[in-house]
Amino acid sequence: MKALFKLVGSTGLVVVMLGAGTVTAQAATQTGDTQYSDDCGAKELRMNKGRYDVSRAGAVKGNNYCEYYFYAKKGQRVSATIVGSADLYPILYGTNSTDLSTQTVTLNKTGKHIIRVLQPRNQARASNMSKPYYLTLKIK
Repeated sequence: MKALFKLVGSTGLVVVMLGAGTVTAQAATQTGDTQYSDDCGAKELRMNKGRYDVSRAGAVKGNNYCEYYFYAKKGQRVSATIVGSADLYPILYGTNSTDLSTQTVTLNKTGKHIIRVLQPRNQARASNMSKPYYLTLKIK
């Protein structure tokens, strides 16, 4: 959590972002033992005009995950970084789910794309503690 505060530079901003996430997100049960977490922040990742990145703060606990969506065009390149927990991964969800923390992906379709922030099953089983994070998505 200390690294998260250092990155943002203001503890108030992180507290406000995390607090807003608990109000705006809804819990939805998925198939299996994994479910959408309710402290992820706003689900849509929309960039301001002239910007190529967007950020969200959230927290993942156990087998839960946070899901976000964004709209982009075919051929655009997408990457993501997570600060806060080494156990969490941003996955571009789809037919060939890709870990965005290790590579930049060129999108093969225009439209809605989904990113899930989750942890591997081994880490999820080992600890049921909430793991806060700060996700930054870049699209060019």
